[in-house]
Amino acid sequence: MLSGGLANAGAVLRHGDTVERPAPPHGALLRPHLRALRERGFHDVPVPLGVSGHRERLSYVRGEVAVSPYPEWAWADDALRSVGALLRRMHDAAADVPFDRAGGWPSDLADPEGATASGAVVCHNDACLENVVFRDGRAAALIDFDLAAPGRPVWDVAMAARYWVPMRGRPGLDPAQRLRALADGYGLGRADRAALPRAIEQATAVCRAFVERRVERGDAAYTAAYEQSGRAVWDRHQDWLADHRPVLTAALLAD
Repeated sequence: MLSGGLANAGAVLRHGDTVERPAPPHGALLRPHLRALRERGFHDVPVPLGVSGHRERLSYVRGEVAVSPYPEWAWADDALRSVGALLRRMHDAAADVPFDRAGGWPSDLADPEGATASGAVVCHNDACLENVVFRDGRAAALIDFDLAAPGRPVWDVAMAARYWVPMRGRPGLDPAQRLRALADGYGLGRADRAALPRAIEQATAVCRAFVERRVERGDAAYTAAYEQSGRAVWDRHQDWLADHRPVLTAALLAD
C-alpha cells in the first residue's frame, strides 16, 4: 500500500512495476494527455496501462518521494531549483498537446483564468512534495495528476511555490530567496515573475476554498487538517502574502 495522500489514503496499491489506484473522474481526458506528453519527449510521468471499473493501472515511477515529516534534503536549494526545471519541461511538452478547454477538467485547484488564458496548458496543479519523485537529489518525475486542468504555466509555479518554498514559512528558510530559486530553476520570464506573487495569493485563496468545501461535506481527513490550521491561520497567511508582495516581487525581479 502506498500513502496516496489525503484524497486516496489507503486506496493506492503497488504491484511490482504497476500501481492500482482510484480512477479520477476526468481519466478519459487525462490518460491520453499523459501519453501525449511522453510522445513529445516528457517521459517523467506514469504510463496509463488500463482501467477496470473505478480503478486504473499505471506504471510505477521509481525514485524517492518526500513525505511528512519531510527530510532535510527536500529543502535544499538545488532540490527546489530542480522542481522548477521539472515543471518547465512538462509545460514545454504540454504546450504542443491540444486539449478541450470545456472537456470536464476538475475545477478544484484550477486556475480561475485557465479557460480563457492565452498560452494555457494542462497544469498539474498539485506539485506538492508528495507528488514529485526524486532521483540522485533532483526532481525527476511528477505523479498524481488527479487535479490537473488547463491554466497559465505561472499558476502551476505558484501552486508549487506554496509547498516547496514554502510560502507558509519554515525555520531557517528565506521565502523571498527561495521563491527566486524556484523561478530561476523554471526559467520564468520577467512578466511572469512580476505576476507570481499575486498568483500565489490567488492560489492560496483557491486552496483554502478547496479545503473548506471538503470540511463542509464532512470529509474526516480534511476536517482534521483544517482543525490543526484553522481559519485564523489561513487569515494570517493571506495577510502575510499581501503585506510581503513588494518584497517577494523585488526578489524575483532583482538583477
